[in-house]
Amino acid sequence: MKKIIIFMAIILLVFLIYLCNLDKKVYYLALGDSLAIGEGAYGQKVKSYSAYVSDYFQEKNLLETYVDDFAQSGYRTTDLINAITDNKRVKMGQKLITLQNALIKADLVTVSIGANDILNKLNTEMPIDYNAIYNYIDALAEDLDDLLIIMRQYCKEDIILVGYYNPYPYLSNEHIEEVFNYLNKKYKKVSDNNKVTYVEISTLFKENPNFLPNENDIHPSEAGYKAIAGEIISAVNKTLLKG
Repeated sequence: MKKIIIFMAIILLVFLIYLCNLDKKVYYLALGDSLAIGEGAYGQKVKSYSAYVSDYFQEKNLLETYVDDFAQSGYRTTDLINAITDNKRVKMGQKLITLQNALIKADLVTVSIGANDILNKLNTEMPIDYNAIYNYIDALAEDLDDLLIIMRQYCKEDIILVGYYNPYPYLSNEHIEEVFNYLNKKYKKVSDNNKVTYVEISTLFKENPNFLPNENDIHPSEAGYKAIAGEIISAVNKTLLKG
């Protein structure tokens, strides 16, 4: 009887150790548009910021699962809201997973969304009605608020929203810079209201013009994606991995 008790105690201890180690692993969900999947500056696929973040967890032996299958080039804020509401499904390996379930499981969610919304309005080849642009950003911030509220219904863990960079640094137009500054301020405020970490990257890109090597394309170089990942990792180390 004594041997059985000792054996059961060992089994329980091993199971508890397993559970403790499992709990330390990170289920990482990357959502968003072409930045989340790594569209390059010359139309090629490069390593995305989310892939660099995933590698960071992998190197530290902290990665449980990395999911970027729900991210899609061209996605707008309302597209992502609809994807969550409709509980979009994707096939990951041999498994079919749903977006709502992925949000529930996630220890970390990163989101880059909204660029397609604003860039469709900010046509630099035509005269720009900046008053209309600022009004549109106000409406866009409301959409973002709706998105973060619905995400918070499923994800109770860390959510990081990636900010904007000026995609037209080669244009001598201070108004465009002001537009993106205004947008970043609005998005940070919405993030704070929803207890979401906001990662600012506009200064990073302004100081490193090589991150946008193609004047005819708004997407970063691989170095740019790596730099975005660095900012996310810095934020993660202050929140999810703190202590």
